[in-house]
Formats: sequence, structure tokens, C-alpha cells
Amino acid sequence: EMLKFLITLSFIGYSITSYCQNCSCDSLFLQTQKIVENNYAGWYDKVKTTTQQTYQVHTQQYLSSSQKIVDAQDCAKLLQDWIAFFKDRHLRIKANFSKPSVANQNNIAKDVTILTTTITEEQAKKYLSTTKNLDAVEGIYKNASYTLAVTKIKQNLFYATVLSTSNENWKPGDVKLIIEKNSTKYKGTFFEGDKTDFSTHTIKPVENILDFDIVFYEKVFPATKVKLDMYEYEMKKDRYAPSLYFKNKDLAVFTFPSFQNNAYEQTEYLLKKHKQQLEKTPYWIIDLRGNDGGDVSIGMQLIKYIANPSYKEYNRQMRMTLDNFNLWYNTYVRSTYENLDANNKKKYDEYFDSLKANYGKMYNPDGKPFDIKKIENSTIFPKKIAVLIDSNTISSGELFTLNIRQSNKIKVFGTNSGGMMDYGNIVYYKTTCPQIRIQLPVDRMLWLDEGISIDRNGLQPQFYLKGKNWIEDAYKIIKQ
Repeated sequence: EMLKFLITLSFIGYSITSYCQNCSCDSLFLQTQKIVENNYAGWYDKVKTTTQQTYQVHTQQYLSSSQKIVDAQDCAKLLQDWIAFFKDRHLRIKANFSKPSVANQNNIAKDVTILTTTITEEQAKKYLSTTKNLDAVEGIYKNASYTLAVTKIKQNLFYATVLSTSNENWKPGDVKLIIEKNSTKYKGTFFEGDKTDFSTHTIKPVENILDFDIVFYEKVFPATKVKLDMYEYEMKKDRYAPSLYFKNKDLAVFTFPSFQNNAYEQTEYLLKKHKQQLEKTPYWIIDLRGNDGGDVSIGMQLIKYIANPSYKEYNRQMRMTLDNFNLWYNTYVRSTYENLDANNKKKYDEYFDSLKANYGKMYNPDGKPFDIKKIENSTIFPKKIAVLIDSNTISSGELFTLNIRQSNKIKVFGTNSGGMMDYGNIVYYKTTCPQIRIQLPVDRMLWLDEGISIDRNGLQPQFYLKGKNWIEDAYKIIKQ
């Protein structure tokens, strides 16, 4: 029996141009120069009396070169070469010149077709309860953003209809996924959250999990005999996810490839699940090799095991300009602020007023260069911790290392880190050329005033390691 529901088509057209408008290179150069000089947090450190003339000569040379460039991609490269003067890997040109599809080469708008159905949750449950020989993909599925009903539309074709969602671009009735079956294998079409694009993927129904390659959904109806842990399944598939394993009975090994994506919840999950064993394990290794940064609070969830009894946390100055404030607010704060009640909004408003009162300055809202953070309920175990870093440990991976290496439990191993943390809090400035944006840090870390610079040489380990088995080498040293 097949599910017969009304299918309607709605067409949403999006034009994706493959060429640059308003991309005159000398004009772009002057825009970029102005944005950097007026808003970059490192400006006053990088261009001062001793470097002013060098900067002016450098800039004049690149401005002259820009007047001869007609190709937008060549222009983006010139802008990146100019901006390299500042020796800050957080400050860079972001250029997107992806190859257009055949349709777009002819300058035809790309139409993303969103299908809709009239199925409700009640109807879906009735169908799933009464239909014999349901296909393995059929069911009601959930993840953090969507509840979907996957139902058969015709032989070997299934739609995943939105029943509810927290994404305001989608509404109940929209078809989020289309799944096609060929023999025992499935492939599917995934529509992006903003409805501007779609991609195709290999699909696997695995017990109670619909593995859509880039996203995972947990079956909540009908119940399955075997119930895999969604988090663990997702983490094994996610190359950015943290991991934890126990070795030699006295060693716990954490890896943090990144402090991005779902890593906060994933770390929280690991700490909760393995709490008892962690508190009995005397030696730990925290592997930060290749950690490309993100949100340092992800790693700081481990702090009660590490710090004893406190650590120094450096504050930062924000280069207060109207544009920096607006971009920072819209990027990081707006969605939170708009969902607050009046009382909490008032607290934010007072904070915003203090920032706006300091336009034109490097402003530190905390009023002091650092805070001493005391740790309540710190644990006895682990006794010793090895932290592994390498040249690909950057940004918040470095900030986490800087915070935790203050503990006498910690020894840092490996090679110098990448050096990408003196200036942070990234915003993106648009230019008149849609394919070219400027990635710009608006914050300056106050350790610079104490003569500490991470960008110059990276963080140095206490023990330099060679060879391939760093985990074994570090383990032997911390056990001594």
C-alpha cells in the first residue's frame, strides 16, 4: 500500500551569477584599505612610527598594481598579498569563485524546487501503524532542528516531510529530503536550510538512525528493536567530533580536532558518560594536534579536572567602531538578544551602551587586563596531563592551551603551534564585489601588553617530539 497525499510544487528561484559586478580592482583595493585601517584590531600594533613608512610604500606599490588588474580572481590574490603585511592569519581575504553550473554559465537562474505535502503527524502515525511491510527508511525522525515524516510516495520513492522545525525558512508540509531506492541501496537529495541549494548523498537506515551522510536523524516512531546511541553514532562519523578512549587502565586520551560545530554538546556527553572512570584515571592526554579553533568554552568544560586551584584568563579590547559593533552584534548576539525577556534585554542594552560610548577607542569592557578564575570542586585525578600541539593547532586551540598550561598538572608536548590568536572575534566585511569579502578580527588580546605574542612564533611546548607515536612518548614522560 502506498501513501497517497496531495503533492504540490512550489518554485523558488535563486539567481547565482558567475561574474563580478563592481569589481574594478583599484576601487576594491581602496575599499579594503579603508576597512582595514578603520576597523582592524591590530592596526595600532602593526602600523606605528617605526613601520609607518614601510606600510605606506607597500600600500602604494599594491595600489599601483591594482590599477592594471582586470580579472577579479587576480584582484583577490593581490588584496591577499597586500593584507599579508599585517602577518595575521585571522585577517584575510575570503574569495569565492566557485565554478558555475552549466545552467549558470548561460546566466540562467538556478531554480530550487521545494515540494510540499499535506501530511500531518497524526496521519503519518496512522499510516506507519497500519501499513504492513514498511520500508526500512519509513518512520518519524527527529534531530535538533527538525521532526520529519518519511513516507512512501510511489514505488522506490520516499519524501521526508517537515512536521515541525525551529528553522524559520521551513514550515510543516515542506519536503526536506527526497529518498530514492535502488534494490537495497538508497540515495537522497538534501535541501539546504536556507533553501538556496541542494546536494545528493548516499543514505543508510541503521537501526533507529537515518544516516544522511551529512546529517543524522533518530527514528522516534515506530520504535525499533535495537536503539543505537545517536550521539555516539554521529561522533564516529563526524571527523570534527571530540573522542575519548581509555588505554593501559591508567590513561585517558581525549582528541579535539576542532572547537566547532556540535563539539560543545559532544564534549558534555563524553564527560557525563565517563565521569566515574575519568575521576579514577591518573594520567590523561589531551590531543590538540590539528585543532583549528572555534569556541574555547568547548575545551574549558574540562577545567575542573585541570586547574588547581585557579588560572589567569586574559581579557581583550574591542576596536570600537560603528561597523564593528553592527557586524559583531548581527553575527554573534542578535538571535540571542531577540529571544530574551525585557529584564534580560535591559542588561544587554546597558552593555551595548557602554560599548557605543567608546566608539573611536580600543575598549576593554572588563576594565582590567585579566581575571583570576577560581575553580570550585576541582578533582584530585588526573595527577598529570600531557597536551599535544603542532603547527596546525591554531586560534582557540592555542587559547585553550594558554589557559590550561598554567596548571602544575600540565606538560605541553609536540612542536610550536600555528600562531593565530593575538587578534580574534572575527567578522566579515562585504565589498562591492559579491565574491570578495574581508575576514577581520575586531578584538585584541591583552596578553600582548605583557610581552606575550602567540602570533609571532606560536606557543612553545616544554617537550619537543619527533617520530610518529607522540601519545606513547608523552605517556612515558608524564608517568616518570
